[in-house]
Amino acid sequence: MAIRTRLKQLTVVDVEVPRQVGAHLGTLASRDLKARCRDGLDHDAGAWAVRKRELTPQSSARWAGALTRATHDQRAPARRSARAHIQSLETGVRTLRHRLPLPVGQKGSEHAPGGYRGRRE
Repeated sequence: MAIRTRLKQLTVVDVEVPRQVGAHLGTLASRDLKARCRDGLDHDAGAWAVRKRELTPQSSARWAGALTRATHDQRAPARRSARAHIQSLETGVRTLRHRLPLPVGQKGSEHAPGGYRGRRE
């Protein structure tokens, strides 16, 4: 997010400090995401507390809490999306396994697909 021109007469330091703070917090956030991903499915409240304690000396308890919460909020939908993608691929594989042994041109039913329409398909 950019600071707009509503702030007038800013010094070089006034502009640089928020940039450095943002860069620092971004670095901490990426480290936390890496640690969270490393935990995998073995993550629990205790692991969350450990990650927060590791971030606190480098920022503050409030920022550490916000960063770990943001990491959690980012990872959960990504995990659900990956799971849905895997399920979609598994469904495709089941369909292929069903259709391959069927004769070419065999009609499908309401509940199962038929054979392929032609040899090229």
